[in-house]
Amino acid sequence: MFMKTLEQRNKTILGEMLVRKGWLSQAELDEALSEQLISNKQLGEILIENRLISQDKLDQVLTEQDIRLGQLLIQEILISEVELNRVLEEQHNSNKRLGELLIKKNLVPQEKLQKVVEKQYWQKNGFWLIS
Repeated sequence: MFMKTLEQRNKTILGEMLVRKGWLSQAELDEALSEQLISNKQLGEILIENRLISQDKLDQVLTEQDIRLGQLLIQEILISEVELNRVLEEQHNSNKRLGELLIKKNLVPQEKLQKVVEKQYWQKNGFWLIS
């Protein structure tokens, strides 16, 4: 069975995210992916060269695609940047998961953490939760 590499999957998600946002049509994505096979350029580079999306839109989607749990927790005003940095330092030394440490330190309730983890999952996959 053929399995996509992580790099191929990320390229697909990037294109899917642009289509879901209405910034790119499926036909434009298909054409850019075909061009990519021939040129060996990155998908974003092709889309910008062909003036299908702007650099700003590409940067926005790439940022959304790579959103980190800590960033979301700060955005949701559940922890401060200082608290995140302290817990990340402890995480580095303990090899425990960030969420586990946040709950253990009573910085984030488990239910709120679960909601943010769900938001992170959906956002990384190009979907947005409406709250």
